[in-house]
Formats: sequence, structure tokens, C-alpha cells
Amino acid sequence: MAVMKMVALTMVGPHEEMEPVARSMVLSGGFQPLPLDFLINDRNLRSRITTENDNPYDELLNKMTSVWKTAGENVPDPEPIPLDAEFSYHKARRIVGETTGKLEVWSKRREVLEEELEQLEATRVYVGALTELGMKPRELSETNFAIVHFGRLSADNFNRLEETTLDAPILAVELSRKNDNVWLLIFTVPGYKEGSGKILEAVYFKEFSLSEITGRLSPEDPLGQLEHGIDFHKRSIKGLEDAASNVLNERRDEFEKLYSKLYTMQRVYDLCKGRGEIGGMYVLSGWIPEDTYESIKNSIERDAPRTSITVEQVKNIASSGVRIPTMLRNNKIVRAFQDVVALYSVPSYGEVDPSPFVAFTFILFFGFMFGDAGHGVLLWLGASYLGKKKILNHSLAYVMKCASCSSVLFGLLYGSVMGVEFPEYALWLSPMHDVGELFAVAIVCGVVMLSAGMILNMIIRYRERDFGRLLFDGQGLAGLFVYWGAAIAIYISVAKIKTPFPVAWLWYVIVAVLIMTFFRDTLARTLLHQRVKEHEAAALQIFEVFHNLMNYFTNTASFVRLAAFTLNHVALSFAVMSISRMMEHLPGGMMLKVLVLIFGNLFIVGMEGLIVFIQVLRLEYYEFFSKFYKGGGNVFKPVTWRRDRTFQKS
Repeated sequence: MAVMKMVALTMVGPHEEMEPVARSMVLSGGFQPLPLDFLINDRNLRSRITTENDNPYDELLNKMTSVWKTAGENVPDPEPIPLDAEFSYHKARRIVGETTGKLEVWSKRREVLEEELEQLEATRVYVGALTELGMKPRELSETNFAIVHFGRLSADNFNRLEETTLDAPILAVELSRKNDNVWLLIFTVPGYKEGSGKILEAVYFKEFSLSEITGRLSPEDPLGQLEHGIDFHKRSIKGLEDAASNVLNERRDEFEKLYSKLYTMQRVYDLCKGRGEIGGMYVLSGWIPEDTYESIKNSIERDAPRTSITVEQVKNIASSGVRIPTMLRNNKIVRAFQDVVALYSVPSYGEVDPSPFVAFTFILFFGFMFGDAGHGVLLWLGASYLGKKKILNHSLAYVMKCASCSSVLFGLLYGSVMGVEFPEYALWLSPMHDVGELFAVAIVCGVVMLSAGMILNMIIRYRERDFGRLLFDGQGLAGLFVYWGAAIAIYISVAKIKTPFPVAWLWYVIVAVLIMTFFRDTLARTLLHQRVKEHEAAALQIFEVFHNLMNYFTNTASFVRLAAFTLNHVALSFAVMSISRMMEHLPGGMMLKVLVLIFGNLFIVGMEGLIVFIQVLRLEYYEFFSKFYKGGGNVFKPVTWRRDRTFQKS
């Protein structure tokens, strides 16, 4: 459960082995391309490398989508499918041509018919409207006194057009409405032709040429001719759709497998866009998780034996200014809390992932402050409902379910159910009767939490081999000794515990260690012979020490809110119960009492649940993270098998 170690690969091989290599990368789902500029330092060599941006499989995939489009069906979801080494672009092109030849002709014919049908329906609207007004269709197209536009736009854009043309010499006459489309005649003066054109373009006005409309009309029975043409086009489109549907039903499995193969190869070529080519050889570089290196290496050695693999040193890449991506791998429970951490910042590469600690402490602190068995159940039901309706994303809904389970557990420990306290059944503490113990536990939680943050900071310093800050920094071992020493000394004094030595001696040692943190860099240079990257000014070091000292006190005191919000929950619940009892003496008292109890408890669950959520985040971000966490990482974004299917848009 940590930030995964990454490996930077550079693969060089002959052009014909490019597809098998890229296919392995795509299907592994764990490869993020790396720009070649960062890995090839030789400018002469870099200038000779060419890259490709076109994806030849786009055309083939569009042809396959026409099969379902012609049949009037939605394109199926592709599935990963094994590809044999002989499946190349030229073979795929031949197969698609043989498979979709007739259907492609039908698809093009259908597109033509649909365009003609749209023209005919527009003509019917125009002729019908003018006939009702007692005008001939040719009258408007032949006028010289005004410029006339005919067409349609959406209802929303029609409202925009009306607002835009209030001060413009434009008259919009609505002819009819159908399927959220408004058919219009637009009149403007000849001198405003360019201005009216820009306005109509801005509102996405679909214009139909009046000269073309009137040119195809029969003078005897224009509407009858139009109805006959519309009916003919609809029957022709339906016939093509039925024919394509029959072919699709007969060969559906074959078409779907071919579609998935083409989809996979399109993803392969999307990855190959990041490659470079030089003299018939290709170069492809990128990041992979270290634990997948062996399987990818074996796959490439099997499918592309002439391709060489070079593993770049991560430290060299980091020193060149390239930020190494961060990939987190945690179990199901902790994985949901990665989003909570990401709200603050993604861990940088090599940093300690706080997600496991956040998962445990978030659940613990939420239940501590919102301990009520009944309200916890309501919160779980609410989180489940909002998650199912997609109002909350999956991770946040899961976090709230875990938090609600903690509320139920602490409700049993407190003896609290639906705002009613049962001290005699409390398994641990009763917030109403054990206030002192509650605040003491909150302080202990703060001491443990802050200590864990400093220990994590020491682990990070150890990884960085920064032993000076590990031992002598206010957030390192010296700071931990000062913090625990002060906590023990205060506890001894408050509890009046007898010790074999005067408590003042302990304070002398604490002050001595605190003074030692003033000379952190000096001690690192003299005792550890460590090079200090930057020599801070004495005044800045003194300020830092006092800042850490104040943080020990303020951060610990901040955890008092655990007990405070526990009591706040009790007080709110008591207020709801008191108001409900007051309702009994009013007309319809029992009904009012029930309503107050229902809405009062729902208010507590909703409002206080949100407040407690925010307070827990504050403890995590400001008190805990400030001791060790920097963040600022780049999320690992591998080339995945699925992509946005923009090529399916008509």
C-alpha cells in the first residue's frame, strides 16, 4: 500500500514490430508515453527522428460503424480481443472492404436520401405556410425589396435571436414548431446582408435555399408532389435499413469481433503517435510500474524479438526536470480514501502515501464526533441512495458508508440511538456524564496523530538520506522528543504523579533539546559530515523553531474539537427532543411532534454530518499533513484500451 515504483522504458526496433510492441502496451493498461525529447539528448539524432500523427485505423473503424448506422442500431461496446501477429493494417483494410462493400454503398445512399428528405420536409413547411397566407412560393424568392432567409433553429437559439435582433433591421416570422425546432422566415434590408449573416451564423441557423426549393416545385400540385416524394424517401430509407439489419443479424458475431479488433488496433496506433522513427526503426518511450516490467519484457521478447529494451535510470530522469508520475496501489477500503487525499494534493513520486492513515483516522474521528447508532444508519442509507443516483461519486459514497458504520459503532459505545442517550447501556463513555474523560481521549488522539505525522516525516528524511533533519529538526526526532517530553511533563504535573526526580529536570532536558534544533544545520555538518543544501539565516531558523513550538500546542489543542462536536451532537439531539415535547400541548400535538422528530433528525444527519465531514478534513489536512506531506504529484495516466468514441459521431 504505497506509491508504486516506476520504470522508464525505451524500446527500439524495426518498423514491422511496432504494432506487437504497442499492442502489448495498450492491453497491459499500464503504459504512459514519455516525450522522446527528454530521453534523446543528441540534437543531431533528434532532428532525424520523425513522428506520425495520422491514425490509419480511424477510416476503417468509421466504415465499420456505418454497418450499425445503416441498420438503425447503436454501435456495440468493443471488448479486448486477442490478435494474431498476422493481423496488419493491409489485411484489416482488405477484410473491411470485403465485409462492408455493399453496406458502405447502402450507407452512402442512405445519407443522400436523408439529406434529400430534409430538403423535402423543409420545402413542405415553406409551401404550407405560404399557402395558408395566400401567397405563391415564388413570390418571396423573386422579391428585390428585401433579403429573405428560410430555415430552422432550436427553440433556445430562437430566443437568443429575438434578443439579438431587437435593435437590428431584422424581422423573424415564425412559421411552425416541431421537435424543439422553430421554422422561420427572416427578412432584412439589402444593406444589412453581411450583418444578418453573422447573427444567423451565431445562433446556428440552418438555412435552406429558396431558389432551390421553388425550382423543384410542380406548379399544378406542389404539396401533393412533396408528400409523394417524402413518402418515397422514407420507404427507401426503411428498405435500406431493413436490408442492412438482415445482413447484420446474419453476421453479427463476425462484425462485432472485427469491430473489436479494429478498435484495439486504433488504440495501438494512438499509442504509436508518441513514437519516433529513424531509418525504418522506431523508438517508443514511457513509464510503467516496476512490478509489470518482467511480464512486459517477456511479452516483447516473444512478439518482437528484434526489439531492444532499455531501462532508464529514474534518478537521471528526475534530475533532467521530468516529473515522475505517481501511481497509488491500495486495497479497496484505502483506495476510496485516495480521493480524499487528492482533494488536498496527489503524493509526489517517492513520497509516503497517507491514504492508509487517512482511511483509519477519518473513519475513527468521524465516528467519535458523530456517534449515534440511529443517525449512523440514516447516514448509511443516504450515502447509498446518493451513490446509486450518481449524485455522489463512487469513492465519496464509499467513504461516507464507512464513516456511517463508525457512527453506529461509536453510538453503541456512547449508548446513543436517534439522539436519545442511554448512559446505563453505554459500552464505553457517556458524552453527557463523562465530559472530562471525553476531552482527555480527544487530547490523546491528537498527541498520537501528530506523533505519527512526525514519524512519517522521519521516514521520508531517511529515504532522502537527510539525517540532519531526521535527527535535529523540529519535525524530526528532536522535535518528537520535545513534544513527548512536554506532554509527559504536563501530564505528571496535572495528575500530580510522584516521580523519583524533580519534574523540572525533565523540562531542562526538553529546553536543551529544543535549543539543539536551533543549530540543526551546524550539527548536520559537524557531527554527520552532511552537506546542507541551503544555509538558512539564523533569524529564519529561530523563527522556524518557535513556529514548531507553537504548532505543538495549537495542533494538539485543535483535537479538542473531537470532544466538542460530540457534545454538540448531544446538544442538538436534546434540542430536537425538547421541541418535540413542547409540540404535544398544541392542537394536533402528536402529529407535530412526529414531524419535528422526523425533520429534526434528518437535519442533524444532513447538516451536522456535513460539518463533521469538514472538521475531519481539517484535522487531516492542517494538523496531520503539515508534519510530513508536500504533495504536488502528477497522476499516472496510462494509455488505456478504451477511448472517447468521437469517431462515431455523425
